[in-house]
Formats: sequence, structure tokens, C-alpha cells
Amino acid sequence: MMPLLDLFIDDYFAWFVAAIGAIPLATGLLCYWGAMHPRVIAIFDPRDLQTSYLPALTLPFALFLAFMVSDIWNRETRYAQTVLQEVQKLDAMLDTARVCGPTCANIDEAVSAYARALSHYEWDEGWVYPQPEVSQAFDTLVSTVAVAEADNTVASHVRSALLAGQTELRRLRTDRYFILHADLAPHRWLVVLLLGVLSQVGLAALHVGRRPQLRLALATFSIAFSVTLAYTVGLAWPTVDESIIPSEDLRRILE
Repeated sequence: MMPLLDLFIDDYFAWFVAAIGAIPLATGLLCYWGAMHPRVIAIFDPRDLQTSYLPALTLPFALFLAFMVSDIWNRETRYAQTVLQEVQKLDAMLDTARVCGPTCANIDEAVSAYARALSHYEWDEGWVYPQPEVSQAFDTLVSTVAVAEADNTVASHVRSALLAGQTELRRLRTDRYFILHADLAPHRWLVVLLLGVLSQVGLAALHVGRRPQLRLALATFSIAFSVTLAYTVGLAWPTVDESIIPSEDLRRILE
């Protein structure tokens, strides 16, 4: 699924989520058409089905989707914690650069530029891979830290703190990428779709030829399936909730 997502994820993420949410509606219409087809009505009697038939289909769907959403929420928390650590590390590097004085003015500017690049390109919904603009800003930061590291007029403890901060920022960015991709296995989404469609088939089978009951059952389930699936897809690409980050810290690293 990931190569396909890359085509839509940057500029058309909302449309992509809407398209995924439309799949259950389309399959619901298909099930409705099949259940109302004259040939199906002629040869199929829904009374032949056991009462446990539908729960046997819907229970695995509900459980699997619940566990999947729980995993995504846990990952959202880990992602937010990683971003918060990035903000704190950027803030600490700004403090270190300003303690260093005019000699580290370039580092101050490079840290702020890197923070703005992160905020604009990667701390955003739909981010799926390292953006070149952020990588370029980080390379600039590495270069300025290297200049300070070679400058003997800069105190050794300041140089060590800047180098450690640079290393930590690289690690945190890698952690964000890992957290985002670790649980996006394509087969999980296919299983959710398959179980949901099977549940729609079960609803249609129980109401073959019964137009009002069939419309109500398929409409309510398909809408719930569509909204839940679209919401889950939207959650799958975390975005930064700035309310979890102290506003003063966020303003300080971005200005």
C-alpha cells in the first residue's frame, strides 16, 4: 500500500481518506444489488441461515478493528512523545548556542531553521518519508556544529553539548520515521476490508428480497464501516497536536 500512498499523501491526503471511506459504501451498494437480484431471490431463502451466522462474521471484524485502532492510538502517543523530545532538544541547543555567545550565532540560526523546516514539512499529517528540505536544513546544522567543534575558542563542554544535541536530533528523526512505518503493514488493512465486506454480505444474506430491512441494515452498517475506516486511515498518519507542547517552547524554537 505504501507506494500507492506516496502518490496521494502529500497534497491529496483528505481526498485519499475520503476515497478509502467510500469503499464500504460501494461494496454495500453491490451487496444490496445482489440481494435484490431476481435470481438470488428465487433460489435463496434467508430463513435457512442460523441466527449465529451474522455474529460469526461481525465479531472478528469488530475485534480486529478494535485492536488495530488501539495499536494506532498507542503509536500516536509514542509519536507525540518523540516530537516533544525533539522540541525539548532543539530548545536546549538554542540555550547552549546562546550561552556560547557570538561565536555560535550561526548555530543559533541553523537550529531555528531546522525547527521551522520540521514544523512545516514533517510535523504534519500525511508525512511518510524524510523530506529533502528538512534533510538540507539538518546538513546545514551539522556543518555549523562542525565549525564550532573545530574552534578552540569555544569551551569544550559547549562543543560536547552541541555535538550530543546534533546526534540526538538525528536519532529522534529516525525514531519518528520508524514509529510511523512499523505498524503500517498492508495486510492489516486488507484484512479489515475483507472482514467488513463479509459482514455486509452476511447482512445482505439475512435480508434477501426484503427491501426495507435490507436498506436499513446495509445503510447503517456501511455508513458506520465507512466512517470508522476513514477515521482509522486518518489516524494512521500522526500529526502533531501542538496543545501537548508548551506554547512558549514552541514559539521560541520557531521564531
